[in-house]
Amino acid sequence: MPNTVQGERREIIDRLDSELAAHGGVLLHGPAGIGKTFVAHALADRGRTRGDLVLLTGPEEAERLLPYSAVADLFRTLNDGQLHALPAPQRSALRGVLRREPAAPEGPDPVALRLAVVTLLVSLGAGRPVLLVIDAAQLVDAASAQLLAFAARRTDPARVRTLVTETTAPGAAPAAGPALCPRTAREFVLPPLSLTELSGWPGNHGLPHWLLREVYGTSAGNPLFALELIRAATALPEPPARDDPLPLTERLRVLLGRRLGDPGPDDRWVLLLAALATEPTPGLLRRAVTDPVTPGPRLSAADVDPVVSGACRAGLLTGDGDVLRFAHPMLAAALRTCSAADLRAAHACLGGAVTDPLERVRHLALAATGPDGALADALAAGAEQARRRGAKETAAQLGRLALLRTPATQGAVLVERALAGAQLAYDAADYELTRELARSALRSAASPAQRVQACLLVIHASNQALHEAAEVFDEMLVSVGDDLGLHAQLHYARALRAHITDGETALARVEAARAAALARRATDRTTELMALSLEAFTAAVLGRADAAEPLARALSTPQDSGLSGGHNGPRAIKARLDLFADRHQEAAGALTLLLQRARDSGTVEDVIFLLCASIDVDLRAGRSAAALASAGEVSRLSREIGVRLGPVPHSLALAEAAGGELSRAAALAREGVAVARSRHDQIFLPLALCALGHVQARSQDPAGAVETLGQARDIAERRGIVDPLAVPWAVDLTEALVAVGDHERAESVAGEALLTADRLSRHGVSASLHRARALCRAASTDRAAAREAVTELHRAADCHRDAGLLIEYGRDLLALGTVEWRQRHTTAAATAWRRAATVFRECAAHPWLRQAAAELSRTGRPTAGPHGGTEGDPAPTLTGIEHRIATMVAAGSTNREVATGLFLAVKTVESSLTRIYRKLGVRSRTELGVLLRTPPGLPR
Repeated sequence: MPNTVQGERREIIDRLDSELAAHGGVLLHGPAGIGKTFVAHALADRGRTRGDLVLLTGPEEAERLLPYSAVADLFRTLNDGQLHALPAPQRSALRGVLRREPAAPEGPDPVALRLAVVTLLVSLGAGRPVLLVIDAAQLVDAASAQLLAFAARRTDPARVRTLVTETTAPGAAPAAGPALCPRTAREFVLPPLSLTELSGWPGNHGLPHWLLREVYGTSAGNPLFALELIRAATALPEPPARDDPLPLTERLRVLLGRRLGDPGPDDRWVLLLAALATEPTPGLLRRAVTDPVTPGPRLSAADVDPVVSGACRAGLLTGDGDVLRFAHPMLAAALRTCSAADLRAAHACLGGAVTDPLERVRHLALAATGPDGALADALAAGAEQARRRGAKETAAQLGRLALLRTPATQGAVLVERALAGAQLAYDAADYELTRELARSALRSAASPAQRVQACLLVIHASNQALHEAAEVFDEMLVSVGDDLGLHAQLHYARALRAHITDGETALARVEAARAAALARRATDRTTELMALSLEAFTAAVLGRADAAEPLARALSTPQDSGLSGGHNGPRAIKARLDLFADRHQEAAGALTLLLQRARDSGTVEDVIFLLCASIDVDLRAGRSAAALASAGEVSRLSREIGVRLGPVPHSLALAEAAGGELSRAAALAREGVAVARSRHDQIFLPLALCALGHVQARSQDPAGAVETLGQARDIAERRGIVDPLAVPWAVDLTEALVAVGDHERAESVAGEALLTADRLSRHGVSASLHRARALCRAASTDRAAAREAVTELHRAADCHRDAGLLIEYGRDLLALGTVEWRQRHTTAAATAWRRAATVFRECAAHPWLRQAAAELSRTGRPTAGPHGGTEGDPAPTLTGIEHRIATMVAAGSTNREVATGLFLAVKTVESSLTRIYRKLGVRSRTELGVLLRTPPGLPR
């Protein structure tokens, strides 16, 4: 694994570090190569940085037969002065093990040696914390294991902490490690890398994304295997072709060769067929080996079962019903590294044996050695059939193969198939293949309409990074000619570039309006609807009075289910503008319908963008648990496609800030800023800055918040954006300015933003700005101003409560308590803070709830219940990790899925659920789901 700690691995290390501090021991286990040693050394480095005494051993296989070798390795860095405090018999026994004096002929005194280890660790821990790191417990020699187990039961885990790693098979429990840990230790299974982590490794950014996805799937997220596969691929003059097997390093060949053994030619042939089949079964393998037409070794059906049985006994294959699976994808990858002729022959055999027509044509395409018109036609038909089935990745693969097998003499057909394949790839979120096939069409003698279509596919597949497609805009300008419809598409593309990359919102509106007018004349309804939607949105954020007119025109006729039915279409834009106007119920209803359609027949991109919009709506309405559930789905989809689309880090940061953890929210917001800057994305850069500034303001960094939110304000003003919810910097910037004591500037910012909010009838934002201004005025020494601030806060709270903006309502109550406290109105302050805590609990807004609880603690009143809730509250506060578990369980995740997603042991999840049920007064997963999904204010 690269020598960096970032992303999800950093979160794992943070969590394990906290568990070590809290419980004195961690047992970390998982399969070989999963990264246990990397994590162990990272935790050891953290301990050294804190000033802990770190003692580490990492035995090898050969050392298992050397008595006391692990203990000698563990204590080898200690000097004789540190051993001097031991009584003489103990010191002598330990020095003999360390080979600092001759060992007794009969071996060390076992009792003296055990006492020496315990006494030494207690002595060392008295001066500073000690961290024992035992990496690879399964390789610790028996004599050392007995000593360390003796010490683990007799040292204080608060002073002597223990980190133990052990290699275990998937699903297996550790055998050696538990005895080496204190009884209070926590057990963790180290999860595989995610695709996002793998893509973020230094040096991987230049590799094609499809190749990283292939490496990820083949390695199953195992860092050792992934690193070796990447090394083998980067050693080639150019990346392997999509249909070629992944190359292996010599190290992998040796490792996998040991596991595979030395099967004979016939056995290897059967296993190769299994490695190439999508769903191998014994029946399929029997048909494949007996096909009289195709090449390959001639075997009988009776030859297959002994090979399969032997492979299962050897642990190479497992059975899932009738379907066979390799124990690890790397085994199949090793079998596929054979000659090209053998691969083609095996595909030919499978093509004659499979029953699914799509599988058959795929195998036949991979068995072919060159163009084949009839095969290409069958592949194109198969791609269309897969598309209708909703099998997007299969459709994209068959579409690419159809182009590959089309004869060069069929020039027009080649262009059509390149464009069709590019569209299928885009639907499958394979943006690299989209650009590759679309540019292939551009290189051919395509018609103007085809060239424009290809350009648009490249533009859409560039996502937010439109600066990377600059030459395509020039190509469109040359290609449109006098065709009105093509001109409409050109102006719509220009509007997107102005809006996303150039940050010229006013120009984007003009270009969108021009595109809509031209599309209407050309009767291109899809382009007209998309252009009208963009015109309406840009007009709204610019604060224009005529913003509603183009959207009304777009919605005046029945909507289609194609591009205009997606996340940039009229209904999605209307939902966004409904949110701006605090019509969050209407927005939520529209997004629910759009999401259902997108999941059924839309693209992954549509689903992600619409989920992010739903997160914004849910947070505005105070549904933090629903927002976190959507954030979990967004994270999963983003990992699957390996692309962080524009709104993802920003929306995830907001969800975490409302209902999760502020530290996680800060990391996501910083990621959003970095991603947006790298892509020249002027839409989501200011939004990510607003999210980061919001978190900074709540994390006792108001000066940082002022700087960050000031950058967001500058971008919004440069773009001409005035709608206070389009780039929501004003409220948090005002409150951050109050926190740093710049009251004059805070008053000015709030006053200016209030004028705009009132003009645009943004009543919710207006009330929030009144809250911020009230905090500013209450900070003065003028008692009349403080009384007016209280009145202003009550009005803001009433407005937010009546509008259903519950988190804002809770923030008003927090502010009210602060102002009352400053005026020494202790009872009024406690009442306001208690009401705030109730609101935040109903919203599952746990970071806010913790803040309210902290404020309440200032009153010195008995407000805390046994589990952190306030006195009399029906649902005591969950901890951050308990809330995450509850949210995932309520969303339908199994205990194992929760454990994997949160880097916990399944037993930890089970015990946490027991506590959650007790705290919340529920008895089942069903009741928990109802509790978390019920809107605040309704009976449960």
